[in-house]
Amino acid sequence: MSKSSDFLSGVLLGTIIGGIAGILLAPESGKDTVQKLKDLSEDIVENAKDTTSEYKAEFNEKVENLSNKVSDKVKSYKSDIESKLEEIKGSVEEAMEEIESELDEDPDPQDTRI
Repeated sequence: MSKSSDFLSGVLLGTIIGGIAGILLAPESGKDTVQKLKDLSEDIVENAKDTTSEYKAEFNEKVENLSNKVSDKVKSYKSDIESKLEEIKGSVEEAMEEIESELDEDPDPQDTRI
């Protein structure tokens, strides 16, 4: 996890613990305490949604960056492979031409000397 996500997790956990402790230790009626717990739970849910959205955005950004890096590497490797294949193709064509010229120069095709 990144430092910002660790910080957000700490803030969320601190909010939950502090809110619950404050409500339970406050000298109020049961009805007021229940309402405060309900409000606190709504705040917790909202904070969790916000944190999840931030994690999702961070995750999507990292996935996009990784995808771009992989795409760039694939293009680079493809280009390297294509140039190597062209070199090999040229070498094979040269070798074939040399063999053909040697065969054309040989007056006796039955001669098996190499």
